[in-house]
Order: sequence, then C-alpha cells, then structure tokens
Amino acid sequence: MIFFGHLGPTVAAVRIGEKILSKGNKKELNIDYRFVLVGAVLPDIIDKPIGMFLLRNVFHNSRLFAHSLIFAILLISIGFYRNYKYKKNGILLLGIGSLAHQVLDSMWEFPKIALWPFLGIKFPPRAEGSWVSDDFTRLISDPICYGPELIGFIIILYFFVKLIRNKGIKEFLKTGRIQ
Repeated sequence: MIFFGHLGPTVAAVRIGEKILSKGNKKELNIDYRFVLVGAVLPDIIDKPIGMFLLRNVFHNSRLFAHSLIFAILLISIGFYRNYKYKKNGILLLGIGSLAHQVLDSMWEFPKIALWPFLGIKFPPRAEGSWVSDDFTRLISDPICYGPELIGFIIILYFFVKLIRNKGIKEFLKTGRIQ
C-alpha cells in the first residue's frame, strides 16, 4: 500500500473501535485522529528515507525498524504508561496506527522484519528498484494495489466531507476530533 490504503482503513478501524468502546460508557475516549493519521504512515516515514536514501547500501531494504512488531509494541507500551500516568494518549494512538500499518503491509509475510531482532539483527535484502515508478505503475494497473488505495481514499473523503458539513475543520486541526 502506498498512502490512502494505510490512512483510510486505519481511521475507519479506530473510529469503529471508538464507537464500540464508548457505547454505554459515559466517558468519551478523546481520540486525536491527527495521531492516528501520522501513526498509520509512521513506519514508512521512518524506514523509507533510511532504507532507500540514507543507508541504501547498508540495508538494501525500505522496511526496517519501524516495520517491526517491537516498534509498535514499544510505542503502545509507552502510550499506555503515558495515558495511565498523564491522561495523554497521543503515543498510544501512534502505536495503534503503526500496528495497523504493519497489518496492512502484510508483515507476517516478512517474519525476519516483523520479528526483528528476535530472528537476527540483520534485515533481509529486498529488491527495491525504482520504487516510485514501480508503485505508480502498480497503482494504475494492479487491482491489489489500487483497490485498497481507492477504498482508503473513499474513507478519508467521507470523513473530510463530514468535517466540512459539520463545520469541524478548525476543530479537527486544533484537537484532532472527528464529530
């Protein structure tokens, strides 16, 4: 997945989870969707520059540390602690978004990356080629690529239109809340 295929399903899943968990609960969950959105693409924000540009000749892979399960677990653990101690859930939401990213990237198909460093500290090389042109070609020709992107785009568009109709853009930018 490229971009919307991570953002849309992650936001939708968190929103559904929010609705389920807050049903019958008088206390709001106070979810800042800005953190969810960043978390949904955080593994790529971290790993792509490292693996494709900065240390390409070292790793030969653009799925590295942030695509490992330990990365998401660490963020979620720190997030639970901060939520418990300070009632701040931003890092927890980053961790949830990062975990969703890994699920959407089917990281179980790459156990040496997903379970890094437990199966070895070296990342397996992965033929990257010219990923921008390859991704663009797949985006316009491969339904397995453009399908999730299209669905993710529709989900994000739905929430964006909802924010506009409810005059909630300023509120969202300030608080990350979706009304």
